[in-house]
Amino acid sequence: MKVSVVLADDEPLILKGLSKLIPWEEHGMRIVGYAHDGQELLDAIEKHQPDIIISDISMPHLSGIDIIRDINQRQLPIKVIFISAYQEFSYARDAVAFGAVDYLVKPIRKIDFEAVIAKTLSLIHEEDEQDKRKNKLHLLERKDRDNEMGAWLEQLAEGTLSEYSEGYQCLTNKIYGSNYTIGVVTIDPIGNDNERWPGQTRKLVEFSIHNIVQEILEEYGRGYSYVKNERHAFVLSHDFTEEPIRVATVIKDNIANYLKLKVSVGVGKPVQQLKQLQISREQAEQALDMTYFSGLNRVILYHDQEQRKDSEGTWFTLQSKIIQSLTGGSWEDSLSTMELLLSVIESATIGNRQLAVSTCFSSLLYIVQEVKKADVPMSDLGFDIQHLQGRLGTYDTYEDMCGGIYDLLQELCNRIGDKQGNKEQTLIARVVNYIEDHYMQDISLESVAAVAFMNPYYFSSFFKKHMKRNFKQYVTDLRMKQAIVFLKHTDMMVYEIAEKVGYNNARHFSDMFKKQIGKLPQEFKNSLRS
Repeated sequence: MKVSVVLADDEPLILKGLSKLIPWEEHGMRIVGYAHDGQELLDAIEKHQPDIIISDISMPHLSGIDIIRDINQRQLPIKVIFISAYQEFSYARDAVAFGAVDYLVKPIRKIDFEAVIAKTLSLIHEEDEQDKRKNKLHLLERKDRDNEMGAWLEQLAEGTLSEYSEGYQCLTNKIYGSNYTIGVVTIDPIGNDNERWPGQTRKLVEFSIHNIVQEILEEYGRGYSYVKNERHAFVLSHDFTEEPIRVATVIKDNIANYLKLKVSVGVGKPVQQLKQLQISREQAEQALDMTYFSGLNRVILYHDQEQRKDSEGTWFTLQSKIIQSLTGGSWEDSLSTMELLLSVIESATIGNRQLAVSTCFSSLLYIVQEVKKADVPMSDLGFDIQHLQGRLGTYDTYEDMCGGIYDLLQELCNRIGDKQGNKEQTLIARVVNYIEDHYMQDISLESVAAVAFMNPYYFSSFFKKHMKRNFKQYVTDLRMKQAIVFLKHTDMMVYEIAEKVGYNNARHFSDMFKKQIGKLPQEFKNSLRS
């Protein structure tokens, strides 16, 4: 960025001469304004806010001393060079005492003018460097202070900080009020692609979220935040009970607006003393766990959950009805009854994800076993009960798990009364469609076998039997085929193509491409051009 200059003199010829005396642009400077008297110079200072003023010391309306006094009074970062006639020599020397960089006596020699300009630019550069060092030092001091405060706050929230410690006293002075509440922010597992972020990206995102949270706390009240296990916890001191929810909502919305990330925020109940923060923190964590049942990308306030009692009789009745509907060929009845069963299970296990998963697994296991015992024709394609509980545990929300259960129920219904050959063709077609829709992701034999509700070992031989090649080779062929399309018809970089076809590592993609095609991706692209 060029240094801005305003020239001032009541003689137009002097102004013209100054503007042509040196090649301003080559010195990294540009003239932004001219003035013909003291008042015009003040106006130019106000309008252009220049870095340097080169002015005659004696002009109508206001003198050079008046100008530099005004600059000093307003603490403006402007360097002043005065020009004086010989008889004004002592006057100009006094101006230097008031803060002018230097003065030149008319007529001005180019060599003297360039020397003064160089001196002035050196002063500006030196002050800029000093400001940078001060800012850097300030940032380092603030970072150290933030880290120290964050460590104390984390200990306080974990219940390990003594009331008599220096940290506790410091937090008491920093965060004071009638109520204290903890909120916990976490990045949602769906819609952010954060599982594929490299380490540097994770650190940058963590830093950005921390800044957003801290800025909002400073804007809306007294508070502080810290990061633990990729979750951002914040403590808010407040007088009104609705403030934590309002702040948490602003945090969620700002992260979405500025970082394009979806997050969920759990908020504990207020406590009246800092030493009770552990209670609020535990409640905030429990509230955040409720996203499994209530959904992601929202603010959830903690409240006591009442699990439904006396549900076992209802479970057994609904399970029996599902079995009867399946063996009787009524898909609609089995689906509607399963919806009721899953609703009962949710009410009985609300707030406990692990219990919800294990209960759903037990119900499904019972249904599948009883259907297999029933005297109905049923094709057996290696229905994978062994890995079912693990698969149910991978869903991010209860709603998603219910969707997976409906798919399994549909699969079970389809196998009843169907011929083996037709069923195998239908199933392999569904598997192939799934692979073609998800090959750009990190799919594996185990994940696709789960889609087919098969044991991975059984699925491997089943796939090879129908596709005449193993699963891994099929996926690789599909990825290379799509990579060739990108190389032929786009200007995408190799690393971009690698990500598009399912490789996190561009080097690994290039090696696989050469092994399959015989050339590296860039060599292949160059051969197309030639």
